[in-house]
Amino acid sequence: MPKGRILAVVGYAALTLLCAAATAWTVFDGIARLNLLENAVEVRLTECHREDGARGTTHTACSGQNIANAGTIKVTYDGYPGETIRAAQKPWGSYEAVDTGFVSWGIAVLMPVLPFGATVAAGALAVREFRRVRQPATSDSAA
Repeated sequence: MPKGRILAVVGYAALTLLCAAATAWTVFDGIARLNLLENAVEVRLTECHREDGARGTTHTACSGQNIANAGTIKVTYDGYPGETIRAAQKPWGSYEAVDTGFVSWGIAVLMPVLPFGATVAAGALAVREFRRVRQPATSDSAA
């Protein structure tokens, strides 16, 4: 078995797992953003400030009181103090402002398509390379 083919199988399998994780992340992000699990809470914003993000970008982060149980929640949202918004919790703990507009629906539905396509392509390449590794070298044995 050639060592290069085995490395190709391992590489494609790892790429498949990373793409599957990206697909799952975009699906869960869309579910939270659209509040499909109906777990949104009302938040009255008390403080908003600009935060530096990756690659020189900035975004507004607000924190406020959960109206139902008076806990403090931090939300990435372009708002102002005193505003009341709905926010849903993502599976990894952060909160996302709920937006159920047409554009948000389109983004939430179409965003997972690209990483899912990459997952399928990388998986197909991994299977192809795995089959090549398991295949006996018929052309070499005939000579």
